[in-house]
Amino acid sequence: MQIMEIDLHTALKVADIQKRLLELELQPEVVEGILQDTASLVEADAAMAAWLNEGTPLLTTWNTGPQIEEYFYRTFAGVDRDGNIRSTDPDLDNINLTRRQIGSGVYRESAFASREIIEHAAFHREAFYPAGMNYVVGMTKRLAVGEAVFAMGYCSDKALAITGEKTETVLNLLLPAFASAFASLDHQARTQERLQHAIAESDMDIRLTDNEPGSSEVGRAFLNLPLPDPDAGYISISPPDAAILAKRLANTFGLTKRQEVMARCLLDGLSTKEAAARMKISVNTARRHCEAVLARTGSRRRSALNRLARSITSSLPK
Repeated sequence: MQIMEIDLHTALKVADIQKRLLELELQPEVVEGILQDTASLVEADAAMAAWLNEGTPLLTTWNTGPQIEEYFYRTFAGVDRDGNIRSTDPDLDNINLTRRQIGSGVYRESAFASREIIEHAAFHREAFYPAGMNYVVGMTKRLAVGEAVFAMGYCSDKALAITGEKTETVLNLLLPAFASAFASLDHQARTQERLQHAIAESDMDIRLTDNEPGSSEVGRAFLNLPLPDPDAGYISISPPDAAILAKRLANTFGLTKRQEVMARCLLDGLSTKEAAARMKISVNTARRHCEAVLARTGSRRRSALNRLARSITSSLPK
């Protein structure tokens, strides 16, 4: 494929989106932000992103209304033994199978079905067309189960004709970072599944849970090991308390009180929206606090902040 030249502004935007993709963690609102910026860059009228996490379909849209999301969840029929996402809509099911069989890449919808089939299909009439995605260009990454898709939608073929070449060029430039990001998320999900399976097959008393007993906090794992004396009970090993870790970060890096609270939210695994709700502030303000915490601690990602917090626990008092 011949790549057209792009201007400096577009090149800088592409580089920024590539960077954010390579740092991607499983937070739907972050995916939504990347999707929106990509759609704006290629002058799309609407856009959608879809992927699977641990067998659960996830979908986010930009400027579409509710039609696409409602349709996808209503017709989702699970995953077959070959890892294909199946749909109760036969036309959509056929397109999904064809797209995954072709593999990762940047494609126009014509690669999967004729225009006549698309326009007469229920998914197009009931979801894509009313959502402003009459014509679609997208990039896809085949995963172990299902695939990850970023689809750019245009209301008319005239709009696509004007921006189509640029859209394909931008998506081809983003494809390696996009593929790497979702392959990494998929690998993490597969690792989690293997761990759960190993626990189920083991003869040890091991619990891997989302919630600490008596707590609403998420993302905690516990290992219960029997002590040698049958009457002595069990020893429970769990992660340090997030409040303690946040305090140690604050003491080490001079975080403000609000930044310390945000650090605890991050260590608890909360999304930006969830942190904003807990702190009773706007999402934009929460995002600024999050960025400030990462900048002050020199952490590029939330996972790095978690590792940093744990690394200093032994040298600081509780």
